[in-house]
Amino acid sequence: MTALPGEAQTLVARIDAMLAQAEPLLASGASDEAAYALRETERRYLPDTLNTFAAIPPALRDAGAESMLVEQLRLLERATAQRLTMLGENAQTQFSANGAFLTERFGPAETLPDAPAQIDAPAATPASLVRHILQRIETPGDARPLIERTAAQLGAAFPAIVTVKRGGLFGNGPVEAVALDVPRRDDVLRYALARTPRGDVEATVTRFLRGIKNKTLVVGVDEWSQGLADDLAAYVERERGARDTLTRLFRETR
Repeated sequence: MTALPGEAQTLVARIDAMLAQAEPLLASGASDEAAYALRETERRYLPDTLNTFAAIPPALRDAGAESMLVEQLRLLERATAQRLTMLGENAQTQFSANGAFLTERFGPAETLPDAPAQIDAPAATPASLVRHILQRIETPGDARPLIERTAAQLGAAFPAIVTVKRGGLFGNGPVEAVALDVPRRDDVLRYALARTPRGDVEATVTRFLRGIKNKTLVVGVDEWSQGLADDLAAYVERERGARDTLTRLFRETR
């Protein structure tokens, strides 16, 4: 590789830096003269200048040749700076026009209600992560979506402790029951939803002590949900894997 004079090396570095700054603007699809000139400077003008200088036999590569190289590179540097400025100004104009369009489309920001506060997933408490999942399940009235959504949402969030029973000849029909075996300090509570012959949903909580079924309570869905939320939050607090899964789902469903 042909060694360049010190000033030429500095100019090449400056041109390369400006071309690097132009890359995001060029990638956005700019197609005016400034964009064309910058693309050609990178593809052809700068390499051709350096290659032409390198083609001069070393014996003839004197101070005059080096001076001509510096002069040509200085021209390229100034032209590149000018085109980069033009491209940046065009981007600013387009950005401003986009803001005007959004204001015309939706109205000024001060006339719109504030957006609800978002929870930062890494800082979210186990209780807030669990509530986020349960809120996606809640649906008024129709029992079928409730049990189907419970199976889908909680099955994805807590695969290690969820059991889903489906109807149909091969077990691929509608969800008939879903249960979560939530470990606690001294026992396990099974929170279950099951479709009844009448077509509605029955919510139960069963306590298992040392693996032995102790007692089953039939409760309202609201009471069931509240108890499940509290016990799942404590479970997530203890189980790092469960918390990581909930955090991932939280980010995916925001």
